[in-house]
Amino acid sequence: MKTKYPIVVALIFIVFLVMNNKITEWKTFRFYNQLVNIDDPIRKELERDEFLSDEAGAQTLVLNLWATWCGPCQKEIPLLNKLVDKYENENTLFLSITDETEKDVEKWVELQKNEPRYFPLYENKRLMNYLFQLNPKPGIKKGRYPELLPTNIIIHNGKLLLFEQGFSEETIIKMDSILMSIH
Repeated sequence: MKTKYPIVVALIFIVFLVMNNKITEWKTFRFYNQLVNIDDPIRKELERDEFLSDEAGAQTLVLNLWATWCGPCQKEIPLLNKLVDKYENENTLFLSITDETEKDVEKWVELQKNEPRYFPLYENKRLMNYLFQLNPKPGIKKGRYPELLPTNIIIHNGKLLLFEQGFSEETIIKMDSILMSIH
């Protein structure tokens, strides 16, 4: 009898994990299924933000999904800052999106010499989950959060032009090339 309880508990735990992933996927789908363009969720978030509402109409969105605890995310900040300097006046909006609180990020930024020069969206787990679902690579389980950080996405006029996960200088070069070709 005692050996059955650990097995039952383990099975319930596994079912809970599977259902939690499915529930997250369903909630995200239900929240965003009425949208016409893939960038609508981002634009809706921007419209809600008092400081960024004027930026909601930018043709090109460059999105960086990151976290303060992510070493590779920190390494790419100076490289992304160079792209911001180069393209910020080209109807392009650079956003950093994290699920962390503004207070935690500000505390982290105080300790950095290379702080991000792109606009932040804090505590945005639902938007991050949606953006991870844009991953065009086959075989990626949708609804998982987080997939891999950093993740960089470029959307231009409602079309996904780039979805790259993980840090590499090649990704930054690719982003620069894409941005140069559309401007």
